[in-house]
Amino acid sequence: MVCKDDLSMATAASRLLLARAVAGGSPIGCRMALTTPTSLTSLLILAIIQGCLGQSCDSSIYVDKIHSWNKGYTGKLYLEQSWLDQQTADWKLAATFAGQLKQFKVWDADIVNPAPLAGKNYVANVSSVEIINKCWNQVLYPCQYLELNFMVRFPDSVSDEFSSDFDLSAVTQTVTYNDGSAGSRGYCGPTSGQPTTPATTG
Repeated sequence: MVCKDDLSMATAASRLLLARAVAGGSPIGCRMALTTPTSLTSLLILAIIQGCLGQSCDSSIYVDKIHSWNKGYTGKLYLEQSWLDQQTADWKLAATFAGQLKQFKVWDADIVNPAPLAGKNYVANVSSVEIINKCWNQVLYPCQYLELNFMVRFPDSVSDEFSSDFDLSAVTQTVTYNDGSAGSRGYCGPTSGQPTTPATTG
């Protein structure tokens, strides 16, 4: 009877989540899951919830740690751009790290949030940053990777060269296209190292 009870609980939980999804404006297709609860529909409802509520992310993201030491690392970020509809007029990245950094530094982009001190290319005590293109690297094409060098410094209390507690955990990219329209892409946590295949178009 435990299995039956578990399925009943799953159905009730699923229907509650689906009701919240519908109330929150989820796609209309999610509504079809509100059916009579049986053991089969419980599984179907759970599967539909994952499809309706689950947010997929792009796994074509890489970070190559070029140099590591006991107080941080320098890395190169690679984001495949095959999702772009056309070439870009500008781009912005919102990057989240696994822990709070003592310092984040970047050379080929400008940090806009939090705002750095005047004339500086780094920010301190952050776990997320927003950066935008420089005036000379705003154009991206679907056949390339966006490549960006950055540096992370660990908090003073950390001295483990191999720590992953301050690795990049997610990136969201937003762009403005040449025609004025916009697009965005959410990337998962990165794969370590460089890409092993060229970027592909669309």
